[in-house]
Amino acid sequence: MKYKYRQPVNANEVYNIADVAYHGSPWSSDVFHHDLANEHASYLVLTVDEQPIGFVAGTLIIDELSISNVAILPAFQRQHMAELLLKEWFSLFDDGIRVLLEVRAKNIAAQKLYIKLGFQEIAQRQSYYQHPIDDALIMEKIL
Repeated sequence: MKYKYRQPVNANEVYNIADVAYHGSPWSSDVFHHDLANEHASYLVLTVDEQPIGFVAGTLIIDELSISNVAILPAFQRQHMAELLLKEWFSLFDDGIRVLLEVRAKNIAAQKLYIKLGFQEIAQRQSYYQHPIDDALIMEKIL
């Protein structure tokens, strides 16, 4: 397997990954298109053998990076692809940046990954997620 990182080709590319990874993307292609046009947005796509298999997205405002999306196609999940992708993406930012994310309280696998990457839980939001309803854990890391 040969993997590489690159910027998204277009909004449909990341929408399609999210749609498969989440079994129905919670965001439309138009939302991704709008986000990609935002000067503060940062996306990184992971490819394996030239095929896009995942992406990470977030918004950097001054010294705070808010992660909005981490998606890996199901066939590549649990193979450390999200870890590789996040580590590469973090290397693009300056030291001292505060990184924030929300993760489903029931998504233990994602929580373990974020803890492994140095995140700590700092708060909770009750019933933040819909379909199904779940709490969100807010996690933080300083690069």
